[in-house]
Amino acid sequence: MASFLFVAVVVSLLSACDRQSQLVFDGRTMGTTYQVKLVPSEQSVSGDLGQKIQSRLDSLNNTFTTYQQDSELMLLNRAPVGQIYAVSQDMLHVLNTAKEVHQLTSGAFDPTVGALVNLWGFGPENTGNRIPSETDIAAELGLVGFNELQITPDATSIIRTSDIALDMSAVAKGYAVDAVAELLEQEGFNNYLVEVGGELRLKGVKANKDPWRIAIEVPSLERGLVQKVLIPGDAAVATSGDYRNYFEKDGKRYSHTIDPRTGHPLDHQLASVTIIAEKAVFADALATGFMVLGTDASLKVAEENKLAVYLLVKEGEAFKSYYSSAFAPFLSGD
Repeated sequence: MASFLFVAVVVSLLSACDRQSQLVFDGRTMGTTYQVKLVPSEQSVSGDLGQKIQSRLDSLNNTFTTYQQDSELMLLNRAPVGQIYAVSQDMLHVLNTAKEVHQLTSGAFDPTVGALVNLWGFGPENTGNRIPSETDIAAELGLVGFNELQITPDATSIIRTSDIALDMSAVAKGYAVDAVAELLEQEGFNNYLVEVGGELRLKGVKANKDPWRIAIEVPSLERGLVQKVLIPGDAAVATSGDYRNYFEKDGKRYSHTIDPRTGHPLDHQLASVTIIAEKAVFADALATGFMVLGTDASLKVAEENKLAVYLLVKEGEAFKSYYSSAFAPFLSGD
């Protein structure tokens, strides 16, 4: 079971011309699916482009997965406390973004929540929907703290100052989207849509010259219900929600998103958060941080920092939308 689930659905408004003029690459990575829609122009498409995309994603999965004991992340989690440990540039980039969002959300986003994610049964080990004791929660909560991770001045290594456990599930898919987008641009492509597990990055236009359109899903177990259509332009989009990945015990619903400040699953009416930003890695992390913060605090941070955020809040049997000033220009009116 994935530690985090991100939900955004691409609206398929392609004409017959679109389908004939674009290339589509798809597959599996990071325990989910990916899709790349590419509109070639005058540049040639190398025969191994699909393999290049898959290889880059495979490499990142081997870096960030918690399901392989020899992944870079899991080796980092076992690195000796207090010692300098060299990491890849991919890991450093993600950690720097995580640090930025951690500070922006006053600790609501914290990838050192990994031990608590595992304790509640949303990590690699199936705990059989067991509710952990308050003693166990307190013990793991004592190991949460992103400030216990230091990046060396030369930006090549890190130091764990306590026995923290990182879980990058709330940011790795966004980084993978950015990595594929950068690969496409290096190959000379400027009209594309990249999606990994619901996280998106778009640039240019479709084959028929229309802008890319995407949709925010209605927070529901039924997939494909559209809440709002967006025209993001050249941007990244990430959505975080807690309405599909959860378990129930004795009539109570337990969300997969763990509040790193309390050690407990979220228990509020905010159902989904959508972020539009320049980079998917930032949007991915921020969507999770805002899910933890809740409606009022998220809107406050968004307005103070000119961030584009769209919130769906359960009110009675319906959902009400709230969005920041910076998000308004992206609404298509559809």
